[in-house]
Amino acid sequence: MTSTSTQEAGTPDPGGIFHVRAEPGDGWWGLTIDELATVFAQTRRQEDIEAEARSAIAFWFDVDESQVGQVIVLPAQARSKAVGL
Repeated sequence: MTSTSTQEAGTPDPGGIFHVRAEPGDGWWGLTIDELATVFAQTRRQEDIEAEARSAIAFWFDVDESQVGQVIVLPAQARSKAVGL
């Protein structure tokens, strides 16, 4: 498989592991993906967080959602520890 220039520059491939942060807001959950700093998504329902994150990752890489690797939703209280804050 040939690497793309973005993969060579350290951008993860779509089949990797992605850590999602979900921030509750006024009727919405705001989602950020640690490995893709410029990607943001949102959903109204907590149970839809993983699916919405997977959709955003697939959109970013222009691949089918089935090609997205593992999506890990970090609990709110564990996020600061996971990113070293």
